[in-house]
This record gives sequence, structure tokens and C-alpha cells, in this order.
Amino acid sequence: MYLVRHCHAQAREAWAGSDEERPLTERGTREAKAIADRFETGADGTPSRDLGAVPLEPRPTSLMSSSAERCLATLRPLSAACGLEIATAEFLAEGSDPGEVLTRLKDSSTGGRVPVVCTHGDVIWGIVQLLEKAGVRLAGPLDVRKGSIWVIETVSGSVKSARYIPPAKV
Repeated sequence: MYLVRHCHAQAREAWAGSDEERPLTERGTREAKAIADRFETGADGTPSRDLGAVPLEPRPTSLMSSSAERCLATLRPLSAACGLEIATAEFLAEGSDPGEVLTRLKDSSTGGRVPVVCTHGDVIWGIVQLLEKAGVRLAGPLDVRKGSIWVIETVSGSVKSARYIPPAKV
């Protein structure tokens, strides 16, 4: 499964509306497009553009997100490229219990399914800490930068390893 931290959004203190409705910045929009470019998205397994030597991640089979606009906007380019709808899940909201999120997501990646899930930094950081405490092999820095991805490898519902993909330089 792929855990995506939402891309750069308008600053909380500069946004007058509801935090749930806070949109991506121009940089965040470019980061979201770069996330879509990391995956095989075409019917023939091709990306939306050539990334050269960067290996592509497999085509997603489902997209799930926190209902926050910044999370939904992060997955929209991938949704458009793959032709997949984005399901929302309240258990992915900011402040959610990382253990509960991990438990609910583990089974979503069995049987060849490739879910891509967008949530918030606190949730992903909590999941990474849980995996580290459990002795799961973590490749890459322990980081959760905006627009980054954690690839969680599971076998029969158990997490075997995880690797960090830093955000694209856009």
C-alpha cells in the first residue's frame, strides 16, 4: 500500500475558511501531479509522462483519502490518470489513531491490490513510529515531508517492510 502525505497547502494562519477546505498551493498542485507521474497509470501500464530512469510504482487499484480538501486535491491527478474514484474515509482524518489506521489498511493490500491512501503528517508519522517499534525494516530516512510517500509491503496482512519516497523537486 502507498501512504501519501498531502502536498503543500495554504498556510493555516493565512486561510480564513474551514481547515477542512484548505486548498493546495501552486507548489502543492505541482507536487500532486508529480505523485501521479510516479505510478503506472495508462491502460498499458505507462505513466502520464516519461520519468527516465525512475522506476514506476504499479498501477493503483484503489484510491482512498481523508475528506480534507488538501488530501483530495493531492490524489486528483492520480485519479484522473487512472480513471479511479477517490473514496473518503473519516478514519484517515488529521488526529486519527495511527494504530487504528494501520489495522484498517493492512487488509486493503492483499490479493494483488495496490491501494493509494492520502492522509496527514501526524497520522503517517505515527504509523512509521509504530512500524519502527515493531522492528519492521524501514528503508530510507524516517521522514514524512509533504508530498512524500511511504510504501508499506504486506504479506498476509502483516507488514514486512516499508520504504520512503521523498517528494518530487518541483
